[in-house]
Amino acid sequence: MRGPTAKAFKQGFLRSFLLSLKSCRTGDMSLQERKRAVRSSADAAMATARGGGAIWPRALLASSSSSPSSSSWPGLLLNAAKVKTTRCKSTARRCCRPKRSSSEMIARRLVRKRTKILRGMVPGGELLDSVSLLREAMDYVVHLRAQVAVLRRVSNAMHHMAATSYLTGLDLSRLAQGLLHRVCN
Repeated sequence: MRGPTAKAFKQGFLRSFLLSLKSCRTGDMSLQERKRAVRSSADAAMATARGGGAIWPRALLASSSSSPSSSSWPGLLLNAAKVKTTRCKSTARRCCRPKRSSSEMIARRLVRKRTKILRGMVPGGELLDSVSLLREAMDYVVHLRAQVAVLRRVSNAMHHMAATSYLTGLDLSRLAQGLLHRVCN
């Protein structure tokens, strides 16, 4: 997949991340509030940098927005209706099949259990059928890896800048430019 490994994705993620971090820069936050702010900033930046074409970015952005009437929800609800009809058809097919062996029933139960867990892990996954869920999960994991790579490089750049005492007396815009240069080059 080109998107998450591309320089444009990393730059877009980093820009969005730094902008959202700049907006939550208050001194009266507790450690837990600061952690939540950084995590939600990283999630929103990753979803924004990913763009359209997948459901998980819209679900992440919708969950981070305060209003439930976000513009991303209609597309998610359409997929929920599709899933419901798919499940009804499979229930009808199940009634007409011959009995399964014990090992086959155990395997199916394990697959259902793991699919249920995966639905809870992927944003918007509870609205998808199994094939779409696997596709979304793969895309989400690839983008999470890219997010981790960028955040590691940011952390290393911050340590390097602090070690060389480059960080003292530096305003936030120059810091952001320095990080963009270090991380994306």
